[in-house]
Amino acid sequence: MMGKGGTLLIAERGNEVGEDLKTWARENGHQLICVDNIKDVFMTLQKDRVNVLVLDACLPEHMGYEAISIIKGLCHHLPIIVTADENNPELESRIRQKGIFYYHLKSFGPDELMLAISNAMERSSQ
Repeated sequence: MMGKGGTLLIAERGNEVGEDLKTWARENGHQLICVDNIKDVFMTLQKDRVNVLVLDACLPEHMGYEAISIIKGLCHHLPIIVTADENNPELESRIRQKGIFYYHLKSFGPDELMLAISNAMERSSQ
């Protein structure tokens, strides 16, 4: 039986979400890896077993959501949670079509995101 913790990869500029989740992740036995660019996402996915990816829709390369297809090719079963700063229905629709696990507006606050991560962790450990 697996332990309750897993590895959570957070890819965002500014590391706000990572800061919000640091204590929660530790209390729940999760390892937290924070990166701020797509290249580091790919490097981390190749060297570590990641259970859940939290991806900023607008990383500095503006490749956040375009990278989802590549990430899915590398890690077919990886639950991907995409975070966005503002409600943009067109962007949300394009992102959801890529088969992500959850779409999170940062303005909703961290509680909803923590619940989504917990659900994704459960799914990835099955």
